[in-house]
Amino acid sequence: MEDQDQMTGSTVQAGFERTGSIVKEVADKARETVASYREGGFGQVSDDALEYARRQPATALLIATGVGLLVGLILRRGRE
Repeated sequence: MEDQDQMTGSTVQAGFERTGSIVKEVADKARETVASYREGGFGQVSDDALEYARRQPATALLIATGVGLLVGLILRRGRE
């Protein structure tokens, strides 16, 4: 039983390490993207959004729908 606990512990540790490296990669990529948007301004953000919508139209439509619903809910709660 102790060997199994050790194996489980090392597997969990490896999973945490892998997750940590993935989170670091995502955070670094997000930091780079934000920095490039600061330099490029609204025009670059607009161009990137348009390019994404052309590459992934269904996903872009779902995101826009979700954002619209969220904004609608927030505005509705503000009136109550």
